Amino acid sequence: MIVSLQYRSSRSEILNVAQLEPPTIAQDGLPARQTGPWVHDKKYYLGRYLEIFTKGVRRKWQGKLSYIDLFSGPGRSVIRSTGEEVDGSPFVALNCDFARYVFVDVPEVLSTLRARLRSHPKSSQISLIEGDCNAVIDEVRATSPADHLTLAFIDPTGLQIHFSTVERLVHSRKMDLLMTIQLGMGIRMNLRSYSQGERAALTAYLGNDDWRKDIGAGGSPSQAARRIQERYLHQLKKLGYGTVQDREIDIRSDQNNLLLYFMVLASRHPLGEQFWRKATQIQPSGQRFLNLLPGGVKPTCR
Repeated sequence: MIVSLQYRSSRSEILNVAQLEPPTIAQDGLPARQTGPWVHDKKYYLGRYLEIFTKGVRRKWQGKLSYIDLFSGPGRSVIRSTGEEVDGSPFVALNCDFARYVFVDVPEVLSTLRARLRSHPKSSQISLIEGDCNAVIDEVRATSPADHLTLAFIDPTGLQIHFSTVERLVHSRKMDLLMTIQLGMGIRMNLRSYSQGERAALTAYLGNDDWRKDIGAGGSPSQAARRIQERYLHQLKKLGYGTVQDREIDIRSDQNNLLLYFMVLASRHPLGEQFWRKATQIQPSGQRFLNLLPGGVKPTCR
């Protein structure tokens, strides 16, 4: 079972999400990132999981908890259709009880976040690392204490994260990964360009070029993209990570039911699955998630 969150907007708006847009100025006078109404649900699930995670393990880990955000953004977004301002993921995380925070993004974006955080009461606990996360991942590791339990939020707008970067990030670390897998905007919508020559991005994302088999197997672009997604999750499994198959949050938009991305929790510990189930049990609408698997069998991490 997949939780599907749907919004109405034009196809052109969805396609523009992964493209660079002129900055919008927020009410604090600083640039903000434009987004769609689905950001509310991403923020909801992120906040739910971080709160449950920190409260659930803080005592056992004696407060040694760290948060890493590899695509932190400028700290504020503006919904295109309404002009509503929404706090970015760094401020969602700062509401939770981590001892250390590491925010990463390219210099022009991180400079805005730095300005927003200048007077924050947790400023002494925050490290800002400028650059492409693939290039600065060793600095990220050096900045995040090795003896902490870490939650890494990986939320690109496309396929910017290399699998080798994920491998390096989690090596010899106790770390959960909360990820948005850009199946719709990053893979399906660009599948033709990948198959016709622009292959490097998808190969780097998966860590190999086995995705060619998924395209060669035939079927619709959506079917090929699903096979590529399964291959990515299998790659995570090789690193010792399980994902909660029936709680991959499927976020969609548009009258045509366009898939944007999945939110996936990957953990090496059974508590990760337990916390993610709790975080997703109540949907943003207030409805409770129903386990509809046959026979009442409790699904486990794949």
